Amino acid sequence: MRRFALVVGIVVALGLGAVPSAGAANPGVIHFTFTESFTDGDFCGTGQAVDTSISVKGTEFLAPNQPVDSRNVTQVNVVYTNPQNDATVLRHAAGPVSNTIISGDPQGVHTLEITVRGLSGLLRTADGVVLLGAGYLVLHEVFNGEEFVSREVVVSKGPHPNAESDLVLFCDVTTDALGLS
Repeated sequence: MRRFALVVGIVVALGLGAVPSAGAANPGVIHFTFTESFTDGDFCGTGQAVDTSISVKGTEFLAPNQPVDSRNVTQVNVVYTNPQNDATVLRHAAGPVSNTIISGDPQGVHTLEITVRGLSGLLRTADGVVLLGAGYLVLHEVFNGEEFVSREVVVSKGPHPNAESDLVLFCDVTTDALGLS
């Protein structure tokens, strides 16, 4: 379930967790890519295994010329496969994300304001699109140090059913499409 939380975090936030940067200078830029594959032995709490493959490409602006702590533009592709029946679900997310600490201390309890524009999540099966999140989304996420505590949708312009369900809809839709329910 930890890896599932990592995947959901990556896809929803498109690269949260960047270290807040210093003042407004010309932005330093980092281009990054990474891939990872693993098996989640208890996908969405079903007790069943799902093979997961993640591919991320992005650009992070280390000193954004905006009143935010970090900003990135990222493209995320995830393939979930049920090894028992070879059913797959593809997830794609893309767009700019920024975050700012709006209260607290990053070492202790603090709140991030996360702004997502673009495609926050598209789930596709062999039968077509089963879930779409797109548009403009603002979240407040509370952390205790690096430990996630809670999430609140503050602004949702566009369909964002997964974020508005506190990510429950993802498991409902994906487990059904993979034949796990």
